[in-house]
Amino acid sequence: MKFLALTASALILAAACSQPDGEPAAPIEDVDNTTDETGADSGNASIEALTSEDGFRLTPVAEGLEFPWDMLFLPDGTMLITERSGTIRLVRDGELLPEPVAGTPEAHVNAQGGYFAMALDPDFASNRKLYLAFAKGTAEENTTAVVSGVLSDDASELTDVQEIFTGAPRETSHHYGGRLAFLPDGTLITTLGEGFRYMEESQNPQNYHGTIVRLNADGSFPEDNPFIDGEDGLPGVWSYGHRNVQGLVWDEARQTLWSHEHGPKGGDELNRIEAGNNYGWPAITYGVNYDGTIITEDTEAPGMEQPVVKWVPSIAPSGMALVSGDVWAEWEGDLIIGAMNGPRGQKLVHVMLDEDGNVTGQADLMADLEVPFRDVAIGPDGNLYAATANMDGTVYRIDRNE
Repeated sequence: MKFLALTASALILAAACSQPDGEPAAPIEDVDNTTDETGADSGNASIEALTSEDGFRLTPVAEGLEFPWDMLFLPDGTMLITERSGTIRLVRDGELLPEPVAGTPEAHVNAQGGYFAMALDPDFASNRKLYLAFAKGTAEENTTAVVSGVLSDDASELTDVQEIFTGAPRETSHHYGGRLAFLPDGTLITTLGEGFRYMEESQNPQNYHGTIVRLNADGSFPEDNPFIDGEDGLPGVWSYGHRNVQGLVWDEARQTLWSHEHGPKGGDELNRIEAGNNYGWPAITYGVNYDGTIITEDTEAPGMEQPVVKWVPSIAPSGMALVSGDVWAEWEGDLIIGAMNGPRGQKLVHVMLDEDGNVTGQADLMADLEVPFRDVAIGPDGNLYAATANMDGTVYRIDRNE
């Protein structure tokens, strides 16, 4: 199974040629492939299961999704899927319901903008609160925002929607971040991209470009945030020096917050996130501009963190799952990362970790299928699920082909 290379090439060329004079080419790490997994037009017969050369079977769970971005499971097993086009869809009892969740906020849907990640409140069982990150605004001024709302008992509607956080304004529709994760203390981590044109601001924690922020569930800032006094950084900033964080998980066993982010042309990173740390972008990087020009000669500097893993060439990482449960017991505690349309993308990446979180190896999964994956998740049934990065997207359940 192959994708239409001409379509992807044309999109990359169009992105590169549409920039104003003097600006680098637009980000291509998640160039959207506008064909389905068979290379056929949307609207054809249902997608069949796929089998990879390395022994995995991909069974469609939901198809015909418009740029699926994030998967989230409710306690009853219902799957919620954000579509970047600005909707939340439901998969219940193996069926994609026709109607999206009602009452969700209007998004700025353009380029990489739209709906992003979701998170359930730690007290969801009693308060039914759902959190959503999305692009808000217009082409002239937009940003990443986070809202909370109350999900109805049947999950068909979101009510009492309240905006709890808004990032720094920009006039670009690239690099939003948009991943969410709750920490054990009940605080909410939100990732923010640097808007592509504002990469230098990633080194300035006095704004939210290129940062990870930590919030209380009501949007206020925890008193133990590293810049809470506002003197050396904004009170919401948890870490800075990021480019575009697209994967985020809390690892309870190792007490570690893992994130990964897109580099430019090369230099994608997996990082351990700790309060107040500077992760280097763009002062240090293992990548170059899309046109090949040098961003910096430096790959390390005092006071700046080194990645746990770096990928050169890029894999275009998006989505990340921490493996747990009996179904994939031999991978317990490892990371599975989606890879989109990077030079070494269109696969899943298995990052193997020891009990201290040291990387002991990596393995590419299902690379022969050449499927770009936007998100990965472990369901309450212990199964591994992956969503493609396509306009006509599919969610697959992944099993061993036994």
